[in-house]
Amino acid sequence: MILVNVDSLSASELRSIAVQEGFGNADELSREEIISLLEEKYEEEDDKAVREGAPNSRYMSGLTDYRDIGRYVGDLPGVEELPLSYPDTEIHLIKKDSSWLYAFWSLSQNDSDELQDAGGSLSLSVTIENNGSREEYDIPVSFSDSEWNVGIPCGRGFCRVALTGVYPNGRKNVLALSEPEDLIESYWLEHRNEMKYSDSLYRVYLTLVSTKEGELPDNPILREIIEMFRKEDGADE
Repeated sequence: MILVNVDSLSASELRSIAVQEGFGNADELSREEIISLLEEKYEEEDDKAVREGAPNSRYMSGLTDYRDIGRYVGDLPGVEELPLSYPDTEIHLIKKDSSWLYAFWSLSQNDSDELQDAGGSLSLSVTIENNGSREEYDIPVSFSDSEWNVGIPCGRGFCRVALTGVYPNGRKNVLALSEPEDLIESYWLEHRNEMKYSDSLYRVYLTLVSTKEGELPDNPILREIIEMFRKEDGADE
């Protein structure tokens, strides 16, 4: 099942979906009119599913599911079927948030066969340059892996990840190298005293990173700020 948020689609994509859903006058409708008609149709389908005891596949307002992927999805503008694997060895990074990067890669069959025939293994070689310092470490991965989450600190610098072949004699061979992904600077880590000595500002910041139950999430930036406060308070005693 593929879920599509109709509010995020272009007019061309919406018209294509409207035609698939049986609206013959889609070319004459505005983007807003199509969204309204589609949402009304899906709400009716959901009501029918509830009455008939069928499972409800709608998890958010304005979502639809494609029931015949092979027939419909390939007809959407700009959509093409992804291959099961890629012929080249490549690795890429996508920033998820200030603390995590998503690494994904493909390993060509030739590189995989050569490395495995030699009894070698794979690893992700992570390099982080932050505020003038450099950190390097390896993450062992298997030949069946194709993605990984990489933790990063806040600061001024970048992170780069290499897909590396490791041979039994210890030799390493970089198979693919990602483009560098910039780290994200945290204003409050460098201006924490502004928050520390302003109760209202501190409360506002905590509200932004607190759950509705008042609990603090597992936020590495917040942990670092609070730890700095504790060290400074201990030093003042």
